[in-house]
Amino acid sequence: MLPLLNRAAACIAAALFFSFANISAAQAPAHYNALELKRESANSVNFTFALNLPQVLHQLLAPQLAFPSFLQSYADLPDPAFDKEIVKAVTALGAKAYFTLPSGAKVNIKKWQLPDTQLLRQSFKVSLLLLNMPPSPASHLDPVNVLAQAQAKTPISRVVQMQLPTALYPIEVSLPNDKFWLTEQIPMAIVELP
Repeated sequence: MLPLLNRAAACIAAALFFSFANISAAQAPAHYNALELKRESANSVNFTFALNLPQVLHQLLAPQLAFPSFLQSYADLPDPAFDKEIVKAVTALGAKAYFTLPSGAKVNIKKWQLPDTQLLRQSFKVSLLLLNMPPSPASHLDPVNVLAQAQAKTPISRVVQMQLPTALYPIEVSLPNDKFWLTEQIPMAIVELP
């Protein structure tokens, strides 16, 4: 009887250990988001984001859901419903990402290019698997590249104010001549475009 009780206690201890490990893994960010800006022309600036896309989409689409519940429910959506949700997310990104020119005019960041549906769905499933593994520095989803562009009818001045959606924060912004962070505490920055 004693060995059976010891075995049961060991099983309970192991279950608790993995439960706490999963909670801390679910709460810790896998990596920080990053952005690189490059001027394409006088009227156009290209954005190359490196994002933890499942976490960004969670914040945009269903922040009220627990992250694992979001991953599971969205990974199981039929393709047309999933595509509709991604369009909603892209619209939300475009609505809250912009430059403000010295004149006060806004130039929205548009033409968001997310990976295709199957790759996104796969990233949700991989994230869900990683949440169920013991935490380690190597157990995270690699950032996903997302492209976007700001294009104006008139030249975009050299100095602009930039704002991004809070779902992307914290994000490290890199320019050829500068590097800085945008966070919920510092939601916008004056940017000197090359």
